[in-house]
Amino acid sequence: MAKRIAVGNCVADATTYSRARAVAGHAGAPGKVHSAGTWQHDDVRQRLAGALGTRLASALRPQFEWYYCRGAFFHNDAHYDARLFGVWCIEGPAMQLVFPRAGLRADIVPSRIVVFDPFEIHGVLAPGLRTYAASDYQAVLASVFIGFELDIDNAVADAFGIGDDVTGQVISSHTRIDPASGVISSAR
Repeated sequence: MAKRIAVGNCVADATTYSRARAVAGHAGAPGKVHSAGTWQHDDVRQRLAGALGTRLASALRPQFEWYYCRGAFFHNDAHYDARLFGVWCIEGPAMQLVFPRAGLRADIVPSRIVVFDPFEIHGVLAPGLRTYAASDYQAVLASVFIGFELDIDNAVADAFGIGDDVTGQVISSHTRIDPASGVISSAR
């Protein structure tokens, strides 16, 4: 598991904003992260690579996915193998990506990029909230993200503190996570 997350900024071009507004029109159920399709785009890749910097850009995979949510209950994305996950917020209200086990919160506003270990428990909450409740997001506009992935090469492993020394509880796709609090309730 990665020991660090990365937070940065990248301004999208007008075409990307226009596509994000179309995705934002899909309200979706509060709490769930919805996919609006995968795609590839050289300009988006170049813009993200520039924001990630020379050390990490070569690990950027060419495929992107539109995601949208109105808040997101706590979960992990343990189905990603040997890669880190990133979200680039393009449109939506101010939110926070919350990592309860690590005690970290990353502000999510348009132009914000967050790269993290998808195995780490996380949720998208309104600023300052500690727990997820669907009722808090019934009237909230959707946040729209471009999801991207970084292969774990030597540069990525070094930048995110990924090594053989595993400390703490290992999380997998079988780990039971309380969706409201992010607390691990038990493993199967």
